Amino acid sequence: MEELVEGAVRACLRLASLTVRVLIWLIWDLWFEIVAWYVGWPVARLLTLGRLPRESIGEHHAAGSLTVVLVGALGLVCLLALASVLTRLVQTAAG
Repeated sequence: MEELVEGAVRACLRLASLTVRVLIWLIWDLWFEIVAWYVGWPVARLLTLGRLPRESIGEHHAAGSLTVVLVGALGLVCLLALASVLTRLVQTAAG
């Protein structure tokens, strides 16, 4: 009987582990590779005067790994800076 319970617990843990892995992958793929790319791409183009990244805004899937990481990181930094500025503006307006 204990083996049956142990087997059921292991199966549930494996399912939970798989679910968490899928969620992490979706979050990474959606937020970093798509949202952060579309935010970071115009900023990178502006900072490099149109030279980098060489891929167009819709070609994040064709870009190299380093390019995706750098443009995505720039996009995340821009989103965090925007959130910080908006938070300060709301706090200033509130009191």
